[in-house]
Amino acid sequence: MTTAKPRAAKAAGTARATAPARRRVAKSAGKSGAKPAATTAATPAAGPPPRAERPPAPVPGTEAEVNRYLAAYIMGVANRLANGASNHYRKRFGMGMSEWRAMMAIGTSSHRIVREVAEMADLDYAAASKSLKVLAERGLVEIEQTQRRGRAAIASLTPEGLEVYRKLRESARKRQARLLATFSAEEVQTLWALLRRIEAQVPQMNAEP
Repeated sequence: MTTAKPRAAKAAGTARATAPARRRVAKSAGKSGAKPAATTAATPAAGPPPRAERPPAPVPGTEAEVNRYLAAYIMGVANRLANGASNHYRKRFGMGMSEWRAMMAIGTSSHRIVREVAEMADLDYAAASKSLKVLAERGLVEIEQTQRRGRAAIASLTPEGLEVYRKLRESARKRQARLLATFSAEEVQTLWALLRRIEAQVPQMNAEP
């Protein structure tokens, strides 16, 4: 226990002796412009390289392989027309395309059986029946079970339905006029003729090889 004090005193004396030397070294480094290693800021790591821009499509949509087949091209155009029409009639009249087609199929006729509505609207029987039910709930169509014509259900427009039908027909005419604005009357007739010829060939295309 008696030897610890001289050793501690000796260590303290050594520390006091070396302190001026450390101050002289730091002062000398400051004069020479050198910076202590501890104060040197680390260089930030480089970030990831920027992403390369997405290359453009190899071919425009109209020239894509899928659109080199006439049936696929017609279906693509038809989808865009159907989407636009559906948005238009839902926004303005609150009805979808199936209800629109059913309304247009009944038209000004005094009555149409459901099977006729389905055929004229190009809907299957179940879809036509569902659309007529929706229209009847809105008060636009009356459906009557009759003993005539094989006990078939007959659909007709109510007075309110007839008024809506006329607005639908006028809206459809305006939309078609915009679609065909750049066609001459002769071109429109040719287009109708070509489309009917294509329609006539659909069964042949869909026939099993």
